[in-house]
Amino acid sequence: MERFLQRTGYAEDQILVSFARLIGDQFFGENRDILVNDESAEYRAPLVAAMIGSFLEGSEATDQNERGRLRALILAEHEKTLSALKQLFTEAHIGSAIVGSEEAVKEAGERLCSEPVVAMPASLFLAAVENGCFKPRDFGFLIIEGADIFSEQPSEVQRKIWGHLLPPWERRTALFAEHIGIRAKNTAIDFARNPKTIVLKKAQASLSAISTSMYRVSSEKKFRVLLSLIQEERQRGRKAVVVFCNLRQTSREVEARLRLNHIHAEHVSAAAPKVNNEALLRRFSELAGSEKERGGYEEREHLVFVVSNDNLEVLPSEFAPVGIHYDIPLDADVYLERVRTMHLRNATMAGLVCERYEVGLSAITSRFGIQFELKEPSPEMQECRDASEGVSLDLERDHPADRQTPPRRNEWRASEAPPGGSNRRNRHNQESRRPRSKHTKRSHRAPALHNSDETGQDQSLYSMSTEERLAYFRNKYRNILKTPIQPPPQQNSTPKTNETAQDNREPDNNSIVKRFIGKFMSGGKGSGQDREEH
Repeated sequence: MERFLQRTGYAEDQILVSFARLIGDQFFGENRDILVNDESAEYRAPLVAAMIGSFLEGSEATDQNERGRLRALILAEHEKTLSALKQLFTEAHIGSAIVGSEEAVKEAGERLCSEPVVAMPASLFLAAVENGCFKPRDFGFLIIEGADIFSEQPSEVQRKIWGHLLPPWERRTALFAEHIGIRAKNTAIDFARNPKTIVLKKAQASLSAISTSMYRVSSEKKFRVLLSLIQEERQRGRKAVVVFCNLRQTSREVEARLRLNHIHAEHVSAAAPKVNNEALLRRFSELAGSEKERGGYEEREHLVFVVSNDNLEVLPSEFAPVGIHYDIPLDADVYLERVRTMHLRNATMAGLVCERYEVGLSAITSRFGIQFELKEPSPEMQECRDASEGVSLDLERDHPADRQTPPRRNEWRASEAPPGGSNRRNRHNQESRRPRSKHTKRSHRAPALHNSDETGQDQSLYSMSTEERLAYFRNKYRNILKTPIQPPPQQNSTPKTNETAQDNREPDNNSIVKRFIGKFMSGGKGSGQDREEH
Protein backbone atom coordinates (compact mmCIF):
# COMPACT_ATOMS: atom_id res chain seq x y z
CA MET A 1 0.00 0.00 0.00
CA GLU A 2 2.86 2.39 0.70
CA ARG A 3 4.23 1.95 -2.82
CA PHE A 4 0.88 2.92 -4.26
CA LEU A 5 0.82 6.03 -2.04
CA GLN A 6 4.27 6.96 -3.31
CA ARG A 7 3.12 6.72 -6.93
CA THR A 8 0.11 8.93 -6.27
CA GLY A 9 2.01 11.54 -4.22
CA TYR A 10 0.49 10.74 -0.81
CA ALA A 11 3.65 9.37 0.79
CA GLU A 12 4.46 12.76 2.37
CA ASP A 13 1.36 12.56 4.56
CA GLN A 14 2.65 10.72 7.63
CA ILE A 15 -0.87 10.28 9.00
CA LEU A 16 -2.03 8.53 5.84
CA VAL A 17 1.08 6.35 5.74
CA SER A 18 0.48 5.32 9.34
CA PHE A 19 -3.12 4.36 8.52
CA ALA A 20 -1.99 2.39 5.48
CA ARG A 21 0.46 0.40 7.62
CA LEU A 22 -2.24 -0.52 10.14
CA ILE A 23 -4.58 -1.69 7.40
CA GLY A 24 -1.88 -3.48 5.43
CA ASP A 25 -0.62 -5.42 8.45
CA GLN A 26 -4.07 -6.90 9.10
CA PHE A 27 -5.55 -7.22 5.62
CA PHE A 28 -2.49 -8.40 3.70
CA GLY A 29 -0.08 -9.46 6.44
CA GLU A 30 -2.53 -11.40 8.63
CA ASN A 31 -4.91 -12.16 5.73
CA ARG A 32 -7.90 -10.90 7.74
CA ASP A 33 -11.08 -9.19 6.62
CA ILE A 34 -11.36 -5.82 8.34
CA LEU A 35 -13.88 -3.32 9.67
CA VAL A 36 -12.22 0.11 9.71
CA ASN A 37 -13.53 2.68 12.19
CA ASP A 38 -12.23 6.10 11.13
CA GLU A 39 -13.12 9.60 12.28
CA SER A 40 -14.22 10.88 8.85
CA ALA A 41 -14.20 10.02 5.16
CA GLU A 42 -11.23 12.32 4.52
CA TYR A 43 -8.66 9.54 4.06
CA ARG A 44 -10.92 6.83 2.69
CA ALA A 45 -10.36 7.41 -1.02
CA PRO A 46 -6.54 7.09 -0.96
CA LEU A 47 -6.72 4.16 1.48
CA VAL A 48 -9.29 2.30 -0.68
CA ALA A 49 -7.29 3.01 -3.82
CA ALA A 50 -4.09 1.79 -2.16
CA MET A 51 -5.80 -1.41 -1.01
CA ILE A 52 -7.13 -2.12 -4.49
CA GLY A 53 -3.78 -1.32 -6.10
CA SER A 54 -2.00 -3.78 -3.79
CA PHE A 55 -4.73 -6.36 -4.34
CA LEU A 56 -4.45 -6.16 -8.13
CA GLU A 57 -0.65 -6.35 -7.97
CA GLY A 58 -0.98 -9.59 -6.03
CA SER A 59 -3.22 -11.03 -8.73
CA GLU A 60 -0.33 -11.14 -11.21
CA ALA A 61 1.17 -14.09 -9.34
CA THR A 62 -2.04 -16.14 -9.28
CA ASP A 63 -3.19 -18.83 -11.66
CA GLN A 64 -5.08 -17.97 -14.80
CA ASN A 65 -8.10 -19.93 -13.53
CA GLU A 66 -8.49 -17.73 -10.48
CA ARG A 67 -7.68 -14.45 -12.18
CA GLY A 68 -11.27 -14.04 -13.31
CA ARG A 69 -12.35 -13.37 -9.72
CA LEU A 70 -9.59 -10.90 -8.94
CA ARG A 71 -11.68 -7.83 -9.53
CA ALA A 72 -12.69 -5.22 -6.97
CA LEU A 73 -16.22 -3.97 -6.32
CA ILE A 74 -16.73 -0.79 -4.29
CA LEU A 75 -20.10 0.12 -2.79
CA ALA A 76 -19.53 3.74 -1.80
CA GLU A 77 -22.11 5.82 0.05
CA HIS A 78 -20.29 9.17 -0.22
CA GLU A 79 -20.27 11.04 -3.51
CA LYS A 80 -16.96 12.74 -2.69
CA THR A 81 -15.33 9.35 -2.26
CA LEU A 82 -16.52 8.23 -5.71
CA SER A 83 -15.18 11.33 -7.43
CA ALA A 84 -11.85 11.08 -5.59
CA LEU A 85 -11.50 7.39 -6.50
CA LYS A 86 -12.09 8.18 -10.17
CA GLN A 87 -9.22 10.65 -10.16
CA LEU A 88 -6.88 8.35 -8.22
CA PHE A 89 -7.45 5.37 -10.52
CA THR A 90 -6.82 7.60 -13.54
CA GLU A 91 -3.51 8.83 -12.07
CA ALA A 92 -2.47 5.24 -11.23
CA HIS A 93 -3.51 3.97 -14.72
CA ILE A 94 -5.96 1.45 -13.26
CA GLY A 95 -8.99 0.72 -15.40
CA SER A 96 -12.24 1.49 -13.60
CA ALA A 97 -15.96 1.97 -14.19
CA ILE A 98 -17.34 4.43 -11.63
CA VAL A 99 -21.06 5.20 -11.91
CA GLY A 100 -23.21 7.46 -9.77
CA SER A 101 -26.65 7.31 -11.39
CA GLU A 102 -28.90 4.94 -13.32
CA GLU A 103 -28.09 6.78 -16.55
CA ALA A 104 -24.38 6.24 -15.88
CA VAL A 105 -25.06 2.53 -15.32
CA LYS A 106 -26.69 2.27 -18.74
CA GLU A 107 -23.90 4.26 -20.38
CA ALA A 108 -21.19 2.13 -18.79
CA GLY A 109 -22.50 -0.94 -20.59
CA GLU A 110 -19.84 -3.60 -21.04
CA ARG A 111 -17.28 -1.67 -18.98
CA LEU A 112 -19.05 -3.04 -15.91
CA CYS A 113 -18.06 -6.52 -17.08
CA SER A 114 -14.49 -5.87 -18.17
CA GLU A 115 -12.88 -3.21 -15.96
CA PRO A 116 -10.91 -4.53 -12.97
CA VAL A 117 -12.52 -1.99 -10.65
CA VAL A 118 -16.21 -1.08 -10.45
CA ALA A 119 -17.56 1.51 -8.00
CA MET A 120 -21.14 2.61 -7.37
CA PRO A 121 -23.54 3.48 -4.55
CA ALA A 122 -25.28 0.50 -2.97
CA SER A 123 -28.63 1.86 -4.17
CA LEU A 124 -27.57 1.23 -7.80
CA PHE A 125 -26.35 -2.32 -7.24
CA LEU A 126 -29.64 -4.06 -7.98
CA ALA A 127 -30.22 -1.83 -11.00
CA ALA A 128 -26.78 -2.77 -12.33
CA VAL A 129 -27.55 -6.48 -11.77
CA GLU A 130 -30.44 -6.16 -14.20
CA ASN A 131 -27.86 -5.24 -16.81
CA GLY A 132 -26.79 -8.60 -18.19
CA CYS A 133 -23.12 -7.62 -18.46
CA PHE A 134 -22.66 -6.96 -14.73
CA LYS A 135 -21.88 -10.18 -12.87
CA PRO A 136 -21.23 -9.61 -9.12
CA ARG A 137 -19.76 -13.10 -8.67
CA ASP A 138 -16.77 -12.09 -10.76
CA PHE A 139 -15.48 -9.86 -7.96
CA GLY A 140 -13.15 -11.42 -5.41
CA PHE A 141 -12.70 -8.19 -3.42
CA LEU A 142 -15.59 -6.23 -1.90
CA ILE A 143 -15.27 -2.82 -0.20
CA ILE A 144 -18.27 -1.25 1.51
CA GLU A 145 -17.47 2.42 2.05
CA GLY A 146 -19.89 3.89 4.59
CA ALA A 147 -20.94 0.65 6.25
CA ASP A 148 -22.83 2.59 8.94
CA ILE A 149 -25.03 4.14 6.20
CA PHE A 150 -25.28 0.87 4.26
CA SER A 151 -26.51 -0.92 7.40
CA GLU A 152 -29.57 1.38 7.55
CA GLN A 153 -30.99 -0.15 4.39
CA PRO A 154 -33.86 -2.64 4.79
CA SER A 155 -32.77 -6.15 5.63
CA GLU A 156 -34.47 -7.46 2.49
CA VAL A 157 -32.29 -5.27 0.28
CA GLN A 158 -29.16 -6.36 2.14
CA ARG A 159 -30.09 -10.03 1.70
CA LYS A 160 -30.60 -9.55 -2.05
CA ILE A 161 -27.21 -7.86 -2.40
CA TRP A 162 -25.58 -10.60 -0.33
CA GLY A 163 -27.16 -13.28 -2.51
CA HIS A 164 -25.70 -11.86 -5.73
CA LEU A 165 -22.15 -11.75 -4.34
CA LEU A 166 -19.66 -14.51 -3.72
CA PRO A 167 -19.97 -15.98 -0.23
CA PRO A 168 -17.64 -14.35 2.35
CA TRP A 169 -15.34 -17.38 2.54
CA GLU A 170 -14.60 -17.10 -1.21
CA ARG A 171 -13.72 -13.39 -1.36
CA ARG A 172 -11.96 -10.65 0.59
CA THR A 173 -13.93 -7.88 2.31
CA ALA A 174 -13.15 -4.50 3.87
CA LEU A 175 -15.71 -2.18 5.42
CA PHE A 176 -15.28 1.49 6.42
CA ALA A 177 -17.57 3.18 8.96
CA GLU A 178 -17.39 6.44 10.85
CA HIS A 179 -19.71 5.17 13.58
CA ILE A 180 -19.82 1.52 14.58
CA GLY A 181 -23.13 0.55 16.11
CA ILE A 182 -24.98 -2.72 16.43
CA ARG A 183 -26.28 -2.61 12.86
CA ALA A 184 -22.86 -1.81 11.42
CA LYS A 185 -21.32 -4.69 13.36
CA ASN A 186 -24.02 -7.10 12.17
CA THR A 187 -23.47 -5.97 8.58
CA ALA A 188 -19.75 -6.60 8.94
CA ILE A 189 -20.40 -10.09 10.30
CA ASP A 190 -22.78 -10.89 7.43
CA PHE A 191 -20.61 -9.61 4.56
CA ALA A 192 -17.13 -10.39 5.92
CA ARG A 193 -15.40 -13.43 7.33
CA ASN A 194 -14.57 -12.90 10.99
CA PRO A 195 -13.62 -9.23 10.44
CA LYS A 196 -10.94 -7.52 12.51
CA THR A 197 -11.86 -4.04 13.78
CA ILE A 198 -9.21 -1.37 13.13
CA VAL A 199 -9.56 2.06 14.73
CA LEU A 200 -7.94 4.96 12.91
CA LYS A 201 -7.38 8.17 14.90
CA LYS A 202 -5.40 11.11 13.63
CA ALA A 203 -4.16 11.95 17.11
CA GLN A 204 -2.69 8.50 17.64
CA ALA A 205 -1.03 8.56 14.24
CA SER A 206 0.35 12.02 15.05
CA LEU A 207 2.19 10.83 18.16
CA SER A 208 5.30 9.94 16.20
CA ALA A 209 4.85 12.64 13.57
CA ILE A 210 4.81 15.65 15.94
CA SER A 211 8.19 16.75 17.25
CA THR A 212 8.08 16.36 21.05
CA SER A 213 10.65 17.29 23.70
CA MET A 214 10.38 16.21 27.33
CA TYR A 215 12.26 18.02 30.12
CA ARG A 216 12.82 16.54 33.57
CA VAL A 217 12.44 19.45 35.96
CA SER A 218 11.66 19.94 39.63
CA SER A 219 8.39 21.54 40.71
CA GLU A 220 10.22 24.62 42.01
CA LYS A 221 11.80 25.36 38.62
CA LYS A 222 8.82 24.30 36.57
CA PHE A 223 7.31 27.72 35.89
CA ARG A 224 10.68 29.27 35.05
CA VAL A 225 11.24 26.61 32.38
CA LEU A 226 7.75 27.31 31.03
CA LEU A 227 8.60 31.01 30.69
CA SER A 228 11.82 30.11 28.91
CA LEU A 229 10.01 27.85 26.42
CA ILE A 230 7.43 30.53 25.65
CA GLN A 231 10.17 33.09 25.06
CA GLU A 232 11.96 30.70 22.71
CA GLU A 233 8.79 30.22 20.69
CA ARG A 234 8.31 33.98 20.46
CA GLN A 235 11.83 34.35 19.14
CA ARG A 236 11.03 31.77 16.45
CA GLY A 237 8.00 33.78 15.39
CA ARG A 238 5.40 31.58 17.06
CA LYS A 239 2.68 33.88 18.40
CA ALA A 240 0.10 31.31 19.55
CA VAL A 241 0.88 28.72 22.24
CA VAL A 242 -1.33 26.33 24.24
CA VAL A 243 -0.31 25.36 27.79
CA PHE A 244 -1.94 22.17 29.10
CA CYS A 245 -2.56 21.67 32.83
CA ASN A 246 -4.10 18.76 34.68
CA LEU A 247 -6.19 20.69 37.21
CA ARG A 248 -8.38 23.74 36.78
CA GLN A 249 -6.84 25.40 39.82
CA THR A 250 -3.38 24.94 38.31
CA SER A 251 -4.50 26.49 35.04
CA ARG A 252 -5.78 29.57 36.86
CA GLU A 253 -2.51 29.92 38.75
CA VAL A 254 -0.47 29.58 35.55
CA GLU A 255 -2.64 32.16 33.81
CA ALA A 256 -2.25 34.65 36.65
CA ARG A 257 1.50 34.19 36.84
CA LEU A 258 1.90 34.54 33.07
CA ARG A 259 0.05 37.85 33.18
CA LEU A 260 2.32 39.07 35.96
CA ASN A 261 5.18 38.35 33.55
CA HIS A 262 3.48 40.56 30.90
CA ILE A 263 2.36 37.62 28.77
CA HIS A 264 -1.12 37.78 27.27
CA ALA A 265 -2.73 34.61 28.68
CA GLU A 266 -6.34 33.45 28.59
CA HIS A 267 -7.99 30.70 30.64
CA VAL A 268 -10.19 28.64 28.27
CA SER A 269 -13.27 27.16 29.93
CA ALA A 270 -16.13 25.01 28.65
CA ALA A 271 -18.45 26.82 31.07
CA ALA A 272 -17.82 30.21 29.45
CA PRO A 273 -20.38 31.67 27.02
CA LYS A 274 -20.05 30.24 23.53
CA VAL A 275 -19.66 33.69 22.01
CA ASN A 276 -16.64 34.43 24.20
CA ASN A 277 -14.97 31.13 23.34
CA GLU A 278 -15.55 31.61 19.62
CA ALA A 279 -13.95 35.06 19.76
CA LEU A 280 -10.91 33.69 21.61
CA LEU A 281 -10.52 30.75 19.24
CA ARG A 282 -10.80 33.02 16.22
CA ARG A 283 -8.19 35.37 17.66
CA PHE A 284 -5.83 32.45 18.36
CA SER A 285 -6.26 31.06 14.83
CA GLU A 286 -5.53 34.46 13.29
CA LEU A 287 -2.33 34.80 15.28
CA ALA A 288 -1.30 31.23 14.44
CA GLY A 289 -1.94 31.90 10.75
CA SER A 290 -0.03 35.17 10.79
CA GLU A 291 3.20 33.41 11.81
CA LYS A 292 4.08 32.88 8.16
CA GLU A 293 2.31 35.85 6.65
CA ARG A 294 3.76 38.40 9.08
CA GLY A 295 0.89 40.72 8.29
CA GLY A 296 -2.00 42.30 10.14
CA TYR A 297 -0.46 42.08 13.63
CA GLU A 298 2.46 43.61 15.42
CA GLU A 299 5.49 41.48 16.00
CA ARG A 300 5.18 41.76 19.77
CA GLU A 301 1.57 40.54 19.85
CA HIS A 302 1.07 37.01 21.10
CA LEU A 303 -1.49 34.85 22.90
CA VAL A 304 -1.18 31.90 25.29
CA PHE A 305 -4.13 29.61 25.98
CA VAL A 306 -4.12 27.85 29.36
CA VAL A 307 -6.38 24.78 29.34
CA SER A 308 -7.11 22.18 32.01
CA ASN A 309 -8.01 18.57 31.23
CA ASP A 310 -11.73 19.08 31.84
CA ASN A 311 -11.83 21.93 29.30
CA LEU A 312 -10.04 20.27 26.37
CA GLU A 313 -13.32 19.85 24.53
CA VAL A 314 -13.34 23.59 23.83
CA LEU A 315 -10.33 23.35 21.52
CA PRO A 316 -11.04 22.13 17.97
CA SER A 317 -8.94 19.53 16.18
CA GLU A 318 -5.74 20.54 14.37
CA PHE A 319 -5.86 23.93 16.06
CA ALA A 320 -2.56 24.79 17.75
CA PRO A 321 0.96 24.98 16.29
CA VAL A 322 2.74 24.82 19.67
CA GLY A 323 1.73 22.92 22.80
CA ILE A 324 3.44 22.78 26.19
CA HIS A 325 2.46 20.18 28.78
CA TYR A 326 2.89 22.06 32.03
CA ASP A 327 1.57 18.87 33.68
CA ILE A 328 1.96 15.38 32.25
CA PRO A 329 -1.51 13.73 32.31
CA LEU A 330 -1.85 10.56 34.35
CA ASP A 331 -4.32 9.13 31.80
CA ALA A 332 -2.90 8.25 28.37
CA ASP A 333 -6.24 9.01 26.68
CA VAL A 334 -6.03 12.59 27.97
CA TYR A 335 -2.61 12.92 26.33
CA LEU A 336 -4.13 11.68 23.08
CA GLU A 337 -6.90 14.27 23.40
CA ARG A 338 -4.27 16.98 23.76
CA VAL A 339 -2.44 15.77 20.66
CA ARG A 340 -5.76 15.93 18.80
CA THR A 341 -5.72 19.71 19.08
CA MET A 342 -2.27 20.07 17.44
CA HIS A 343 -1.53 20.76 13.80
CA LEU A 344 -0.65 17.64 11.86
CA ARG A 345 2.28 19.31 10.11
CA ASN A 346 5.10 21.43 11.52
CA ALA A 347 3.72 21.30 15.06
CA THR A 348 5.95 21.08 18.12
CA MET A 349 5.24 19.94 21.67
CA ALA A 350 7.18 20.09 24.92
CA GLY A 351 6.53 18.49 28.29
CA LEU A 352 7.67 19.39 31.80
CA VAL A 353 8.10 16.12 33.69
CA CYS A 354 8.15 16.86 37.41
CA GLU A 355 8.24 14.37 40.25
CA ARG A 356 4.48 14.66 40.84
CA TYR A 357 3.31 13.59 37.38
CA GLU A 358 6.27 11.54 36.16
CA VAL A 359 4.21 8.37 36.46
CA GLY A 360 1.97 9.69 33.67
CA LEU A 361 4.85 9.46 31.22
CA SER A 362 5.13 5.73 31.88
CA ALA A 363 1.41 5.29 31.19
CA ILE A 364 1.74 7.10 27.84
CA THR A 365 4.79 5.18 26.68
CA SER A 366 3.33 1.80 27.63
CA ARG A 367 -0.04 2.57 26.04
CA PHE A 368 1.16 3.85 22.66
CA GLY A 369 4.55 2.16 22.42
CA ILE A 370 6.50 5.39 22.00
CA GLN A 371 9.64 6.48 23.80
CA PHE A 372 10.59 10.01 24.82
CA GLU A 373 14.11 11.21 25.41
CA LEU A 374 14.18 13.11 28.69
CA LYS A 375 16.31 16.23 28.54
CA GLU A 376 17.74 18.31 31.33
CA PRO A 377 16.84 22.00 31.06
CA SER A 378 19.78 24.33 30.68
CA PRO A 379 20.80 26.58 33.60
CA GLU A 380 19.52 29.57 31.64
CA MET A 381 16.07 27.98 31.40
CA GLN A 382 15.98 27.22 35.13
CA GLU A 383 17.08 30.73 36.05
CA CYS A 384 14.70 32.56 33.75
CA ARG A 385 13.40 35.74 35.41
CA ASP A 386 9.96 35.25 36.99
CA ALA A 387 8.16 38.46 37.97
CA SER A 388 5.42 36.49 39.73
CA GLU A 389 7.69 34.84 42.27
CA GLY A 390 6.57 35.67 45.81
CA VAL A 391 3.44 37.53 44.67
CA SER A 392 0.19 36.51 46.36
CA LEU A 393 -2.48 35.35 43.90
CA ASP A 394 -6.23 35.67 44.26
CA LEU A 395 -7.48 32.29 43.06
CA GLU A 396 -10.38 31.65 45.45
CA ARG A 397 -13.10 33.56 43.66
CA ASP A 398 -14.88 32.28 40.55
CA HIS A 399 -12.95 32.90 37.38
CA PRO A 400 -14.81 35.08 34.84
CA ALA A 401 -14.26 32.45 32.13
CA ASP A 402 -16.09 29.84 34.20
CA ARG A 403 -19.33 31.83 34.46
CA GLN A 404 -22.23 30.91 32.22
CA THR A 405 -24.04 34.19 32.95
CA PRO A 406 -23.00 37.53 34.46
CA PRO A 407 -23.28 37.67 38.27
CA ARG A 408 -26.37 39.17 39.81
CA ARG A 409 -26.09 42.53 41.54
CA ASN A 410 -26.15 41.14 45.07
CA GLU A 411 -23.81 38.30 44.09
CA TRP A 412 -21.33 40.78 42.63
CA ARG A 413 -21.39 42.83 45.80
CA ALA A 414 -20.79 39.76 47.92
CA SER A 415 -17.85 38.55 45.80
CA GLU A 416 -16.22 41.81 44.77
CA ALA A 417 -16.80 44.07 47.78
CA PRO A 418 -13.96 44.15 50.32
CA PRO A 419 -14.44 42.17 53.52
CA GLY A 420 -16.44 44.18 56.00
CA GLY A 421 -18.34 45.85 53.15
CA SER A 422 -18.39 49.45 52.01
CA ASN A 423 -21.87 50.03 53.40
CA ARG A 424 -21.28 51.70 56.74
CA ARG A 425 -24.89 51.14 57.87
CA ASN A 426 -24.63 47.37 57.42
CA ARG A 427 -21.27 47.34 59.15
CA HIS A 428 -22.73 49.35 62.03
CA ASN A 429 -25.66 46.93 62.35
CA GLN A 430 -23.29 43.95 62.42
CA GLU A 431 -21.12 45.62 65.05
CA SER A 432 -24.15 46.52 67.18
CA ARG A 433 -25.26 42.88 67.31
CA ARG A 434 -21.90 41.70 68.59
CA PRO A 435 -21.40 41.28 72.33
CA ARG A 436 -19.41 44.10 73.89
CA SER A 437 -17.37 41.91 76.17
CA LYS A 438 -13.82 43.07 76.70
CA HIS A 439 -12.60 39.48 76.81
CA THR A 440 -13.92 38.37 73.41
CA LYS A 441 -11.62 35.60 72.24
CA ARG A 442 -10.11 36.04 68.79
CA SER A 443 -8.86 33.14 66.70
CA HIS A 444 -5.07 32.96 66.63
CA ARG A 445 -5.20 32.03 62.92
CA ALA A 446 -7.13 35.18 61.96
CA PRO A 447 -5.21 38.44 62.49
CA ALA A 448 -7.22 41.54 63.29
CA LEU A 449 -8.20 43.36 60.10
CA HIS A 450 -9.29 47.00 60.11
CA ASN A 451 -11.20 49.04 57.63
CA SER A 452 -9.97 48.41 54.07
CA ASP A 453 -10.11 52.13 53.37
CA GLU A 454 -7.48 52.70 56.05
CA THR A 455 -5.07 49.77 55.91
CA GLY A 456 -5.67 48.00 52.58
CA GLN A 457 -7.80 45.20 53.97
CA ASP A 458 -8.23 43.65 50.50
CA GLN A 459 -4.54 42.89 50.12
CA SER A 460 -4.07 41.53 53.63
CA LEU A 461 -7.12 39.27 53.41
CA TYR A 462 -6.23 37.70 50.06
CA SER A 463 -2.66 37.11 51.16
CA MET A 464 -3.96 34.74 53.85
CA SER A 465 -4.05 31.01 53.44
CA THR A 466 -7.37 29.25 53.05
CA GLU A 467 -7.44 28.18 56.71
CA GLU A 468 -6.70 31.71 57.93
CA ARG A 469 -9.40 33.18 55.74
CA LEU A 470 -11.97 30.66 56.98
CA ALA A 471 -11.04 31.48 60.57
CA TYR A 472 -11.40 35.18 59.87
CA PHE A 473 -14.90 34.91 58.45
CA ARG A 474 -15.93 32.40 61.09
CA ASN A 475 -14.97 34.91 63.76
CA LYS A 476 -16.56 37.82 61.90
CA TYR A 477 -19.95 36.20 61.37
CA ARG A 478 -20.09 34.13 64.53
CA ASN A 479 -23.29 35.89 65.71
CA ILE A 480 -25.32 35.01 62.64
CA LEU A 481 -24.12 31.42 62.46
CA LYS A 482 -26.19 28.71 64.04
CA THR A 483 -25.36 28.13 67.69
CA PRO A 484 -23.93 24.64 68.13
CA ILE A 485 -26.14 22.20 69.99
CA GLN A 486 -25.22 21.92 73.64
CA PRO A 487 -24.28 18.41 74.79
CA PRO A 488 -26.89 16.68 76.99
CA PRO A 489 -26.28 16.73 80.76
CA GLN A 490 -24.30 13.84 82.22
CA GLN A 491 -26.19 11.08 83.97
CA ASN A 492 -24.28 11.48 87.24
CA SER A 493 -24.97 15.18 87.49
CA THR A 494 -27.28 16.19 90.30
CA PRO A 495 -30.51 17.80 89.06
CA LYS A 496 -31.42 21.16 90.42
CA THR A 497 -33.96 21.25 93.22
CA ASN A 498 -37.15 23.20 92.98
CA GLU A 499 -35.79 25.71 95.48
CA THR A 500 -32.62 26.34 93.48
CA ALA A 501 -34.58 26.57 90.25
CA GLN A 502 -37.02 28.95 91.90
CA ASP A 503 -34.15 31.18 93.03
CA ASN A 504 -32.70 31.34 89.51
CA ARG A 505 -35.99 32.10 87.80
CA GLU A 506 -37.36 35.55 86.97
CA PRO A 507 -40.47 37.03 88.69
CA ASP A 508 -43.41 34.75 89.21
CA ASN A 509 -45.68 36.17 86.55
CA ASN A 510 -43.18 35.64 83.75
CA SER A 511 -42.21 32.17 84.95
CA ILE A 512 -45.84 31.06 85.06
CA VAL A 513 -46.43 32.20 81.52
CA LYS A 514 -43.22 30.57 80.29
CA ARG A 515 -44.07 27.26 81.95
CA PHE A 516 -47.54 27.36 80.45
CA ILE A 517 -46.21 28.03 76.94
CA GLY A 518 -43.46 25.43 77.27
CA LYS A 519 -45.95 22.83 78.51
CA PHE A 520 -48.35 23.60 75.69
CA MET A 521 -45.67 23.55 72.94
CA SER A 522 -43.94 20.39 74.22
CA GLY A 523 -47.09 18.31 74.19
CA GLY A 524 -47.69 18.24 77.95
CA LYS A 525 -44.32 16.98 79.18
CA GLY A 526 -43.33 17.51 82.75
CA SER A 527 -41.70 20.52 84.28
CA GLY A 528 -38.28 18.85 84.17
CA GLN A 529 -37.81 20.42 80.76
CA ASP A 530 -38.68 23.80 82.24
CA ARG A 531 -35.99 23.35 84.83
CA GLU A 532 -33.43 22.57 82.11
CA GLU A 533 -34.41 25.63 80.12
CA HIS A 534 -34.14 27.94 83.08
